[in-house]
Amino acid sequence: MSGTDTSEETGLSAECTVALRPEYTHMHGWCRQTEDIPLPHSTGILLIARCRCTCHQGER
Repeated sequence: MSGTDTSEETGLSAECTVALRPEYTHMHGWCRQTEDIPLPHSTGILLIARCRCTCHQGER
């Protein structure tokens, strides 16, 4: 194992990371991380960061 997680490096959700494989491209539609969710009562800390996949370019 290389020790690097490509989903963390690129900011992809689990669904979009799997969808990079040709036989699982349909999984892009399953991704629900389309917006940043801040940690309640904090300034600038994210509970969940949005998926940075190019399939979400038009969403915001």
